[in-house]
Amino acid sequence: MIARTFVFAVTALAAASASAPSVPAQQLVELPAEDHPLDPAFEEVFRVGAIDGEPWEIFSTLVGIEFDARGNLYLFDGVTRAGAPARLVMLEQLRVLVFSATGAFRHEFGRMGEGPGEFSWPIGYTVMRDGTTVVNDVRHGGYQLFDPSGTFVRMVREPDEVGMTSEIQADPRGGAVLGETSAMNMGRGTGWNSRPVLRLSIGGEVVQADTAAEGWLPDRSAPEGEAADVARSFGLGAFTLPAVFEPEMLFAVLPDGTVVHSDSSAYHLHLTHPGARRVERVITRPISPRPVTQAVKEAYVKRRDADMEARLRRAEEVGRRLTIMGVSEPHFYPVLAVIEALAATWDGRIWAQRRGDARDGGEPIDVLTPAGDYIGTFPAGATAMPDAFGPDGLAAFVELDEFGVASVVVRRIPAAVR
Repeated sequence: MIARTFVFAVTALAAASASAPSVPAQQLVELPAEDHPLDPAFEEVFRVGAIDGEPWEIFSTLVGIEFDARGNLYLFDGVTRAGAPARLVMLEQLRVLVFSATGAFRHEFGRMGEGPGEFSWPIGYTVMRDGTTVVNDVRHGGYQLFDPSGTFVRMVREPDEVGMTSEIQADPRGGAVLGETSAMNMGRGTGWNSRPVLRLSIGGEVVQADTAAEGWLPDRSAPEGEAADVARSFGLGAFTLPAVFEPEMLFAVLPDGTVVHSDSSAYHLHLTHPGARRVERVITRPISPRPVTQAVKEAYVKRRDADMEARLRRAEEVGRRLTIMGVSEPHFYPVLAVIEALAATWDGRIWAQRRGDARDGGEPIDVLTPAGDYIGTFPAGATAMPDAFGPDGLAAFVELDEFGVASVVVRRIPAAVR
């Protein structure tokens, strides 16, 4: 899957160490323990992207992929800032490439700058069903809206009290996007006691925010360590970051506006209908999270150090100096969350990707209905999680060749799983 910017989400530990508080009047649905294998017989529709060719065929860093209701494909392609932390994608350039439902290049738009319709620090991207592109821009302090031709329409200002949202998803009903408040705003001394998913109305001049779903917030009274060092390095003061491997607050939006979210290390999917403000259904599977062993910790530290060295080399290659603070021993979460990614199709299926075992070479993906009907599971290694779903069963996947060059493949998925 493409990297998501500012994904600092946190969720409940649903193992022995902690559990989320219960919500009255919830319907509990338990899925079977045994997997029913699904065949990924996906029909390829088209692919775009090349190692050489026209400018619109060569991608740098794909930070977002979306469809509109006509099946047009929107690619948000950026150039990342040298030395930017892996979990904080800072862009020096951003363009939006638009392709038809058959893969024909239509147009591109977007450039960096300080003026209306220009990007300064974009961190969130989505496309409404009608083809309106929405870009959350930090330095502009709001959401920029573009019509289907790429023409700038207007800016919707984001009030300070809403807080910074990163990954945004379009409300299928129109008029709003949904976003998660950055986890940097939560924890010790911040006053937050939950992880809200906000429905942000963009119909006026100023965003109107309402809570669409609430996720449980684990204890943030962690000892001093890497999270505190990173927070200080960005001048965040008392703000805190999650522990390493703390499960993310994952969410997806169903066609009727229902939010499905995962805020637990265990297999718990929570559904909140529009306007309900509380979880009305919980879907579970009897699959336990795996412990964070010493081997897992050592592998993480090795990857972290290699990433730091790579960022230093990249900064030097473009003639920049980059200073990385020494970090102390990381603070680890005790378990690895079962659910690693979550998505909803345009026809209302839920796709939940489970954390795979390194020995099997991939992650299994469960497909189910909002009512809790289990459709089946794509076995580990059978298919990647789509980077975007679209109408009529369309699904987009980012693929890398042996040289690391990205292309986007659009496939059509069978009716049973769309």
